[in-house]
Amino acid sequence: MILKRLKQATSECHAALECQLPLLDPCLSRENYRQLLVRFFGYYAPLETQLLALPWRDEIGFDYIDHYKTPCLKQDLIALGETHASLARLPRCQDLPEVVTLQNMLGCLYVIEGATLGGQIITRHLLVNLGLTPESGASFFNGYGDQTGAYWQTFCTMLTDLAERTGGDEEIIATAIRTFETLEQWLFPKI
Repeated sequence: MILKRLKQATSECHAALECQLPLLDPCLSRENYRQLLVRFFGYYAPLETQLLALPWRDEIGFDYIDHYKTPCLKQDLIALGETHASLARLPRCQDLPEVVTLQNMLGCLYVIEGATLGGQIITRHLLVNLGLTPESGASFFNGYGDQTGAYWQTFCTMLTDLAERTGGDEEIIATAIRTFETLEQWLFPKI
């Protein structure tokens, strides 16, 4: 089954990225949180532009436009002091995973949609430690709120069905790994 293979194949990348994220650190400051959101914005904005341009998004039964994360990042950054003008000047990641096939898209979305699950824990932490709510700077991590689990199940069903019908498991897995790698490189560049 593709989901089991994806989880196993990406577990090392996932753990490597997760251990570097300071989001659950009790010493996380608002400024450090804002800076991290700036980095997420710089990755998600160009990646989601690329995903929304793909021809399969209307055919897969999962309309990504309803799941687009960049608006939440903009909302959070504005709540934390950015302006529309300053958002336009923020750097954007140029080293994104290649997403040109349906299988590429599925692998990339596995990572992006899977990230919403951990966001529920992060949202509670941001409220307790920084006083942030989804309305005041934590909407990105809030994901789909109490519907996050249900949305994840719907996504997993769609991914499994498409993988069974179209094949390309290795390409899906390779793109998921590449998505984790490029996100980690962007968030935590090696100097």
